[in-house]
Amino acid sequence: MNRRIKILLAVLGVTAGLGFALWNVLYGIVEKIDYHDPPHKFDFVDDKLADKNPAFDETLVDSRPLGGWELNKSGAVIKLDCPVVKPDREASLLVVRPSYADALKAAKAAGFEALPSANLLDGAAKQFDDGLYAAIELAVFRGELGLSPGVPDFLQALFDESPASSPARPFLAAALELGGKQVVLRPAEAEQKRKLLVAFESDKERSRPIAFYNWTPELQQVWRCFRFLQLQFSQHELEVPLAVAAVLEHNSELLAQYRLLTGLYAGLTNPAFCLPVDALIGAEENLPALAARLGAPQATVSIFPPSTSRETELFNRVFAFGLPAGANLMATLIQHIRSGDVDLAPRETSGWYQHQVYALETMLLPTRGQEGNKLLLTASYKKRLVEAFKALVTKRRETHSRHIFMYGAGGMVAELQPDAVRPRLRVEPCVTFYLRTARAYAFLENFLVATIGQDRLQAIHALKKDGLREPPLAEELGASRERFYGFYLISCEDIGMRPEFLEGELVSEAEAKSAALAWLTTLRDDPDLARDTRVSVPVFRDNVRNKTRLWATLGVRLARLDATYARAPKVRPFDQLARDRRWRDPESWQLGESHFVIPVDEFAEFELNGSNVLTRAELRALCDKHKTKEAILDAIGAMR
Repeated sequence: MNRRIKILLAVLGVTAGLGFALWNVLYGIVEKIDYHDPPHKFDFVDDKLADKNPAFDETLVDSRPLGGWELNKSGAVIKLDCPVVKPDREASLLVVRPSYADALKAAKAAGFEALPSANLLDGAAKQFDDGLYAAIELAVFRGELGLSPGVPDFLQALFDESPASSPARPFLAAALELGGKQVVLRPAEAEQKRKLLVAFESDKERSRPIAFYNWTPELQQVWRCFRFLQLQFSQHELEVPLAVAAVLEHNSELLAQYRLLTGLYAGLTNPAFCLPVDALIGAEENLPALAARLGAPQATVSIFPPSTSRETELFNRVFAFGLPAGANLMATLIQHIRSGDVDLAPRETSGWYQHQVYALETMLLPTRGQEGNKLLLTASYKKRLVEAFKALVTKRRETHSRHIFMYGAGGMVAELQPDAVRPRLRVEPCVTFYLRTARAYAFLENFLVATIGQDRLQAIHALKKDGLREPPLAEELGASRERFYGFYLISCEDIGMRPEFLEGELVSEAEAKSAALAWLTTLRDDPDLARDTRVSVPVFRDNVRNKTRLWATLGVRLARLDATYARAPKVRPFDQLARDRRWRDPESWQLGESHFVIPVDEFAEFELNGSNVLTRAELRALCDKHKTKEAILDAIGAMR
């Protein structure tokens, strides 16, 4: 595509709402992009055993004796495979169910040995994550964190400080109305407010609450008020943000409160995608120059900016002129991560969301994990990890959906001898995923303590759809961190790898491992695993084609997981008085295989007409009615 055609597309895009692309053209900073749709399927090959050479450590002994033997798996390599499901014999594995608890019950009824998957462990944590974010949102809106008054009161103060001639008055009045407050306006201002609200209501992607924001009317109000305040203003429409910036400049108390609020969301989710309004104070550059100086990805300004994300930045760059027909956003993201073009590692300024997504990196790039030298992955298991990435990044994004900017432009199990030397996995061995997830919780815990204080954190309870979660948020956050450290330690022992922590990383290994093992013992009774896991989240608004692209998880199904020793562990007699306690290779007849089923999420990418979304209730009703992935997507397609 030549530059002249790109400029024409950008100009046409203004009519369709692509003002960002036109602005870039006008300032001569258009990047030449030749887009080629990536393949929707990726090439995978089996790992080679010759490439796996873990060193033997005679002191690394499994804490679980096997019969009369001790095991040392430090030099062992475990092969993981996800065999193809046979529809004629294993049809129950293809059924999509609403929750992990339903999948576990189905596995038990069919006589399968179910292994807690990374999806399942993350699914339980997802319920807490939603409740935590909901509690913080309500506390901010009500003014209960000690950072500022409630958001409606803060907006009221901005309105009251604005001169009678301020162009910000109708905008602030509209936000106040969405936040539950009414103010008196002159007739012309009232008409402007009405137009702003009509435009907002007509944009369903912005105005219609999704995710946990439909739990209560107040959370719906939080969504709508903040989403309105996330409206981005370009260089040629700065009257409102300049007027608000003028108020903040002359009122140091309001300015300090504003910066505390924007700083909170920068840590809770991620740094701003565009400029905050206080960046205009004393600024002499135009918005592109100011954004470049301050490191904002987008040269626009917002009262309360949405957060950036690596996928937003990628789509902003690759699809600046619209979304080609047939483009697959998830495939695009995965391709750019695997090629190294997109680095998921948190930056110094990154928030909790980026730490969460970074935990998923080794699902796409297994060799980057600590466990890379200990696991021999087949091509089919690598595909399973990619599917896990798709589902888990969707769920993380859905938790942060209000704040992240969406760019627009039976008989299967073999009988085994009880003392057979076979992989004894207690959780799916996604070792680095567990470690990085624990670190993400540690980051959030430290950030919240530093921002709002331990006492307030102890006084808040995370939410659930039908009320408050019982433990204080501080206690539950610490327990989540400790449990994922425990999953990491368990996985290390399961595959025979010594844990590795950062210098200064404070982990009580015994307590963390004990907490994880206790949870695994009672996981079937965990109410979080019984909650419906099906969600959808918008990721791209294509103004040229007037479509909204969404990612979704359609339910939980069971997948097969086989684990064998590609390189056997060492054994020695457990009896301390045995004559010969040297480590030795087990006899071939002593080796066995492990066969599991694991609960996995069914991911889908689809689009809706116009600016639109699906609530959780709407998506789940479709799934309940149509049962299979193909039928569900056909039904969604008929809605277009």
